[in-house]
Amino acid sequence: MLRELAFRAWGLYKRAEHNGFRQLVHPSIPILYFGDSLSYLTSPIKVVTVGLNPSLKEFPCDSPFSRFPGAAHVSEAVDLDADIYLASLNSYFRVSPYKGWFQSFDPILQGLSASYYPGDRSRALHTDLCSPLATDPTWSRLNRSEQAILEPEGRQLWRDLVEALQPDVVLVSVRQGYLAKIDFPQTQEPGVVYTVDDKNRRSPYQVKAFRRRLLSGKEPLFVFGRAAQTPFGAVSGADKRLIGETLLALI
Repeated sequence: MLRELAFRAWGLYKRAEHNGFRQLVHPSIPILYFGDSLSYLTSPIKVVTVGLNPSLKEFPCDSPFSRFPGAAHVSEAVDLDADIYLASLNSYFRVSPYKGWFQSFDPILQGLSASYYPGDRSRALHTDLCSPLATDPTWSRLNRSEQAILEPEGRQLWRDLVEALQPDVVLVSVRQGYLAKIDFPQTQEPGVVYTVDDKNRRSPYQVKAFRRRLLSGKEPLFVFGRAAQTPFGAVSGADKRLIGETLLALI
């Protein structure tokens, strides 16, 4: 299924390129997921994290494909070599990841005995809800008509990717309005599983969890905490670790 989804992701990229979508980062590749899918699929706990779309910083101006070895060859080829493409995604966290953003998830993953990196019991993958295409400006600064060009097919691709990955836990830290775009059937109402309340906050920070049903019948635990500049960015590393441990106990 990942090979099939790889071809679909490239179809989105090629159409955006052909149609002159000027906000598309170029050169770049579509990023179906970040991380080692092979290790993920054999993990005792399958954890998926969720953002909106890839950052333009994934493709540095001085070396656009440094984070995705082999991707330069793929981007220039007429026909997609799915094996090389997926291998370039699988190697992301072993090569040159954009740590400034992904490290925000690290303490929660540690509490779940998981990581994007080799060494922990379970390997996590990162995915993007709205589009696998990197844009300049970032997603939140695209206007609605620009988002509407990418989002319908991007969201369907993400939904099918989640079906392929069959996660146990899905960590979501985006603007709350995007939760409505996660359209798997809901089987459990959101409930607060962790609260951070200290004197420096105007209101408590709440982490909520709920379950949605996949076509397979599996019901992953979806976990939401609002984002700041980064995922779960309004929470300390210590609290993030405790959030992960709380989730581990729930599953």
